[in-house]
Amino acid sequence: MTSSTDVTANGLVNSASAPAVRRQRPPLSALLAWGWLAVVIIAGALAGVLAPYEETEQDLWSALEGPSWGHPLGTDVLGRDVLSRLMYGAPETLIGVATAIVVFVLFGVASGLLSGYFAGNVDRILSAIVHIVISTPVVIILFVVLSVFRDNTFIAMLVFGALSSPVMALVVRSATLSIRRELFVDAAKVSGLSDLRIIGGHVLPRVAGTVVVQAAVFGANAVVIESALSFLGFGKQPPEATWGNMVAEAADTISLNSWVLYPTGAAIALTALALGVAGDVIRDRAATSWTTSLLTPTGRRRPDGAAPATSAPRPDSETDSLLQVRDLAAGYRTSDGLRQIVDGVSFDVDRGQVVGLVGESGSGKTTVALAVLGTVGAAIEVPHGSVTFDGDELHGLGEKALRSYRGRRIAYVAQEPMVALDPNHRVGDLLTEAIRIHRGHDDPSNGSPRERALELLRDVEIPRPSAVFGMYPHQLSGGMAQRISIAFALAGRPELLVADEPTTALDVTVQAGILGLLRRLQVERGMAILLITHDWGVIADICDDVVVLHRGEVVESGSVERIFAEAEHPYTRSLLAADPHGAEPGQYLPITNNSEDARSAPDSGRAVTAAKEEG
Repeated sequence: MTSSTDVTANGLVNSASAPAVRRQRPPLSALLAWGWLAVVIIAGALAGVLAPYEETEQDLWSALEGPSWGHPLGTDVLGRDVLSRLMYGAPETLIGVATAIVVFVLFGVASGLLSGYFAGNVDRILSAIVHIVISTPVVIILFVVLSVFRDNTFIAMLVFGALSSPVMALVVRSATLSIRRELFVDAAKVSGLSDLRIIGGHVLPRVAGTVVVQAAVFGANAVVIESALSFLGFGKQPPEATWGNMVAEAADTISLNSWVLYPTGAAIALTALALGVAGDVIRDRAATSWTTSLLTPTGRRRPDGAAPATSAPRPDSETDSLLQVRDLAAGYRTSDGLRQIVDGVSFDVDRGQVVGLVGESGSGKTTVALAVLGTVGAAIEVPHGSVTFDGDELHGLGEKALRSYRGRRIAYVAQEPMVALDPNHRVGDLLTEAIRIHRGHDDPSNGSPRERALELLRDVEIPRPSAVFGMYPHQLSGGMAQRISIAFALAGRPELLVADEPTTALDVTVQAGILGLLRRLQVERGMAILLITHDWGVIADICDDVVVLHRGEVVESGSVERIFAEAEHPYTRSLLAADPHGAEPGQYLPITNNSEDARSAPDSGRAVTAAKEEG
């Protein structure tokens, strides 16, 4: 295989030859939020150097003036520069808010993790404490604290963070209760990791996004609370500046000049808003550090309607080729470079043809399928390659343009049916929603969405479709859920169905039913299918051609009959020899080591022909 990138022995693309790894750009709102917070922090920390005037410097001749060259934000009742006082007053607010956030996060996360992970008596005790604290009147406690520690908003904000931490604790506890039931937690336990190691290394990263959002929202509230306490006369007293006492002074002179109130009020509002926006950005980054949604578009896409940078030649109008994949490469972005997963993959799917994509787990089958759909995931880079559907280049299309293909012309069936079924909605709601979205796109039916949904349920051989129409996904068996998932994919009358191991999670009897259903639908609708599997029995049962993937590269392709009877590549022969469908009773499966002894299972070519005729 040839490629435009050089891959090192450990699978990393050489930085000298690989395209630069593109990082996902944060949205403009995030840049503005971070920029504002940076300005506030720098201005407050360096107020003594950057402020145009001293904190208490007065100019009575310029009292209550609006913005001018000498005073960009105007002056207060004593002629003091509003911009300078905002800069000197920022540290008081920022330190108080930071203190409250730290206490809020430390107390809330610690109690929430311990309560949710250990459950039992630990959960009952900590939950009782949390509910007692959460029922405490926070404002009254703050006033009591301030009456003892007069003019000390630092202590007040510390107490405010502690009294508010139960909110964080309840959220973290709920998330932890769910995570502790995950299989990877059990695997960590049996591997010998201590509970604290599991909590810190496995559970905490999964709740990090939730923690950041809660902390950001609380920080926004803390900005307002700190300013309100200063407004009421607590904290530093005039002539020292705080944002709160500046609002109080402006309120006293609002009848003379209302402008003085606007700069300080805007500073408080913008800081609170920026904290919330910045928290969302951090949450997104924290989430993608441990998981990547495979249905999240990524990478730089050209604007909708723009021409692709590199496009495969449009296929000849006389050919039956519906999908063409050419020299497709994909890899995961890491701190060390681009780790190549798929490299130089090329194959065709003709109209009405069933092509099987076969290989071991981790060979890149699903990555290829998602690249065809344009949903390769936020951490995956596609350095080169072409995906052409019916003559149109898909790779690099914008999200709006891709939506005209997804579901309508290219549909997807996942290995796990619950991926496609939202547990919060009934089966009928899901199907009718998909039908309404695709209605009008080459849909000759004139019936209502409900009638069309019931027709789809009958097409996928669901017994009692009217009853199933009103069920929730959790009320369905695995086989029924997969049939519903197929019906969902067929709602847009697609020309190509990408089926990602649709029978792997099902028992043998149900597998046969699903394969028979796919075969019937393919014949009746003239639909092409790209079937991803590692089961040679499935390939023999339904596919016309097969593409064999090994470590992200195509090692062999051709008709199913030829591959079974005359496989050329040693890896293909090894896979065939390891297939239990061709094993002789009482004999062990061969250990081939890519030798010539692994030609194929006995009479495999005739077995394929017989299987197709029987189907």
